Amino acid sequence: MSAPQQQPYQPTGPFSAIPPAAAPRPPSDARLPRLFAAMMGVFAGLLVLLATFLPQSTYEQLSEGKPVSKLAETGWTRTFDIEPSAEEKEFYDKTHVARYGIPLSTAALTLFAGAAVGFAAYRRSSTSIAATTSRTLLVAGGAGTAIGVWMLGMDISASLSFGQDTGRFVSRYGTGSGFWILLAGGLVALLTIGLAIVANRREPAQPRQVPYPAAYPPHAPGVPQQQYPQQQQPQPYEPPSPPTPPAGSALQQQDILRPSPDNPPRPDNM
Repeated sequence: MSAPQQQPYQPTGPFSAIPPAAAPRPPSDARLPRLFAAMMGVFAGLLVLLATFLPQSTYEQLSEGKPVSKLAETGWTRTFDIEPSAEEKEFYDKTHVARYGIPLSTAALTLFAGAAVGFAAYRRSSTSIAATTSRTLLVAGGAGTAIGVWMLGMDISASLSFGQDTGRFVSRYGTGSGFWILLAGGLVALLTIGLAIVANRREPAQPRQVPYPAAYPPHAPGVPQQQYPQQQQPQPYEPPSPPTPPAGSALQQQDILRPSPDNPPRPDNM
């Protein structure tokens, strides 16, 4: 015969309505998106700065199948693979490229500044001044990078439509490695903006651990409270007075002969 299994204790009465305390949830670190945003900001800034010094668009002109002119444009200047003629060189000296390197470099420096402040304020609250400054710089730098990449993409897309092929002369426009690196930097900048916005969430407050609930309900909900009769408070105890001896008894005579504490006997009567 197997022994009966012991059932867990089930409280009854007014305490049975108290729900059991939930197990403490592990604290979630809401500062990780801020750290990731700073890291992505540095990565995007490096890509943008590198792309401004690499060829973003190329131009090549062929005459009867032989290249006669070939150049590439960066975010700052143009470079020639084939030295131009005197007339072409005079023309190029009077003109300059669209210097996208200036706004793109400014956006990259803004990302670097936001990342630096973000690393310094990693252990601070998301509502602190340093965290707010880092988030603002990262969002502004990421938005500036995305806008600059979009405008440069529209410019290169328009230049690609200028290509001609007349049979004898062929003009070709293309994209350089700098444009694709810059496009990658713009995508990382958009990711930086998203992480910076997510990092705006406040850290959840840690619940205070208490051994028991702060207050108990007086009685279970839906159960009428039982009324108890009020007990009368006991009267203070007074000792009974000694009985008075009958007149003429020996006890009364002793009381008469006993000296009073208010009138002690004199020494000469002793």
